[in-house]
Amino acid sequence: MKVFQDNTGKLIEFKGLGGKKDFDYEKEIQKLIENNLTTVFPNLEFLTTEYRIDNLRPDSVAFDIESKAFVIIEYKNVKHRGVLDQGMSYYQLLQEKKENFVLLYQKMKKKLITVDDINLDDTRIIFISPIFDEHQKRANLSSALPIELWEIKKYENKIITLNRLESGSKSMVNKNENKTKRGISITMNEYDIDDYLDGKYDKRSESSKEIKILYKKMLDIISNNFENLEFRQKKKYGGFYSSQDGQSICTFEAYKSKINLYYATTKKNFIPLSDFILDKSKGHYGLGIFGSLIKNEKDIERSLSYIQMVHSDKIS
Repeated sequence: MKVFQDNTGKLIEFKGLGGKKDFDYEKEIQKLIENNLTTVFPNLEFLTTEYRIDNLRPDSVAFDIESKAFVIIEYKNVKHRGVLDQGMSYYQLLQEKKENFVLLYQKMKKKLITVDDINLDDTRIIFISPIFDEHQKRANLSSALPIELWEIKKYENKIITLNRLESGSKSMVNKNENKTKRGISITMNEYDIDDYLDGKYDKRSESSKEIKILYKKMLDIISNNFENLEFRQKKKYGGFYSSQDGQSICTFEAYKSKINLYYATTKKNFIPLSDFILDKSKGHYGLGIFGSLIKNEKDIERSLSYIQMVHSDKIS
């Protein structure tokens, strides 16, 4: 659960709760989230509000800078029966009108991107509301659609909490067993690791036998050295995320004869550049402006101290 204090419209992380209060209206929730989007969802860039397209009007449109995917956020202040139907409509909208969203990104960010730069597989819809009914919670558990339900609560002393409800979108496509080491949940639940390394999702990730072994060894080494992390294999990259708040810690892309590892921070000068720490501010999937080239087990061991730096910074 994420806990924030509302400091005159600016959210700061906080521990400790008081009595529960109601939000006055839906726009209050929307304004809080939009004004603090990178605090609440560190990987998201805000694009626009109340975007009208095809007789629909999503509350907020954002872009996930890690997965290179568009995200729609909807806010509710009361029970709303049509949440999942609305989510399905927005998901279809993002798939069918991707060119429009690319143009929106170009307009708002003054950056040139194309449809080929967008990862449609990681498109998702986020609903934020103080309350969801039991039908919606159960339906979300069995749904394969990438819809996230987040409960937002307001307490005395201007305390705000955000808690993501469990969904079924990942478990529906699970091909691998879960295992736990030192508190780390390795959930290989979005795409199959072997298929990824065989290049079935993207020919660029077709790896040699040696790199396939090294990739899996890297997962084991990282999982044995850190707690409270979750591994996710995505279509074009893999990565470790905080199991507490979902923040990205490190990601990696496999190639025929190497693995590129990226440390998930965008803080300039956070890690000094060297022969091992490279400038990776452009041209890759996953979050991070620093990276390392992984060719052997020694490189994996060498990367651990830098992963620890990012991990410590994000949980502090």
